Amino acid sequence: MLTFTNSSKRQAFRVYNPIPVTYEIVNPEDKTVKSKTVMSKDISTGGISFETDQTIPLDSRIKISFKLPSTANTIQATVRVVKVESTEFQNLYNLGTSFDTIADTDRDEIARFIERLSIHKLLELTIEKNASDLHLLVDHPPVLRIHGKVELTDWPKFSADEVQKIIYSILSKQQIKKFETDKELDFGLQYDIVHRFRFNLYQQRGFMEATLRLINTKIPTMEDLTLPAVVSDFARLQEGLILITGPTGSGKTTTIAAMIELINQEKKVVVITLERPIEYVYMEKKSIIKQREIGIDTNSFSIALKSSLRQDPNIIVIGELDDIETIRTAMIAAEAGYLVLASFHAPNTMQAIDRFAGMFPSENRKSVLSQLANCLKGIVSQILLPRRDQTTRLLACEIVIVNDAVKKIIRNDELVQLPNIIQTGASYKMQPMSESIKRYLDLDIVDPEIASFYIKEFLKYGR
Repeated sequence: MLTFTNSSKRQAFRVYNPIPVTYEIVNPEDKTVKSKTVMSKDISTGGISFETDQTIPLDSRIKISFKLPSTANTIQATVRVVKVESTEFQNLYNLGTSFDTIADTDRDEIARFIERLSIHKLLELTIEKNASDLHLLVDHPPVLRIHGKVELTDWPKFSADEVQKIIYSILSKQQIKKFETDKELDFGLQYDIVHRFRFNLYQQRGFMEATLRLINTKIPTMEDLTLPAVVSDFARLQEGLILITGPTGSGKTTTIAAMIELINQEKKVVVITLERPIEYVYMEKKSIIKQREIGIDTNSFSIALKSSLRQDPNIIVIGELDDIETIRTAMIAAEAGYLVLASFHAPNTMQAIDRFAGMFPSENRKSVLSQLANCLKGIVSQILLPRRDQTTRLLACEIVIVNDAVKKIIRNDELVQLPNIIQTGASYKMQPMSESIKRYLDLDIVDPEIASFYIKEFLKYGR
């Protein structure tokens, strides 16, 4: 995981930059000068690294020359070898060097090149604008999502080569190899003590692109999120399955984080989280919290979940229920006496249950619903809607308590009856989405038309 610090962002930042570099070495015996052209790996204002089939002793000083992309100027400098690393290829070495002598104008040219392709400038912009997401797209300027709306920045457009250089500059060799094999990559980056970014890399039309989600690493409380008190009750349960559902970007991970932090403050238990990637990092208080990242600490949610049952947990947190094996094991764990908190993509409560069962073959639907009815304790379905003043977004949620009536509905696959049960279930601490949004309307912090739109969007799926 890459971590930036305020004092070293510009000085230490290196840009992935495969360009030809010619270097000269003097033969100590006959004093002849030998030139060789190789490919650089990355560059900073402090030095450059490149790969060569020669082993050059540490502290050796060599002359180099190269041109930065889209420039006619040939930069000439003397560098000192500060690192020699073997690579995965036999007889090929990566040399890390620092500039010993270089003209100020050339160093300034390198600085401008890095400034253009420096990821930290984009991350600073995202934080400054209080954006939730940053999109790096080919033939587009950087795009921000601010309070739910997509906004273009005034940056120049990035070429495919520039997007790749920006992203590859912060990836390890292993991550680059994995991306080039899988065409997908998720990872987290800690920007500073407060802010963390979740990266998703992918290809579109053959080009590499990226979506970054900004995460405030200060773990919010239930009160910060204005979650109903019953969500705290869910976190205090001893066993069973709790589903946190909603569309992408609806704050499911943040809600789960608040639940974990409540557990951490109140209970002496072992919590195992399975995440892709890790977003919030917990400081242990009363609980022992083991955080495992899919793709780094384990290969899949299903494998990690099965393994976690042998790691003495009280509570298991699943960042995403994304396949049959993970869902099946989650229900088994909930039935076996563990508390399982899991995130699941679905637009509303009814669709969550329907899609949950729909992950399995149709002939298994009845048995899956029966098993779900036995182990499910509650569902939190949530959305984010913009405040009237456009300063932030507000969390609205629907709450289902799985009482006997709800169990019967699930077991008998009569999901169309669920909205009525939720609407009349206030005595069980249930809450329909419309009631949650109405509270914001009563406070006059949500536009009525916006509120009406979100209620209709939430209700329209399958109701």
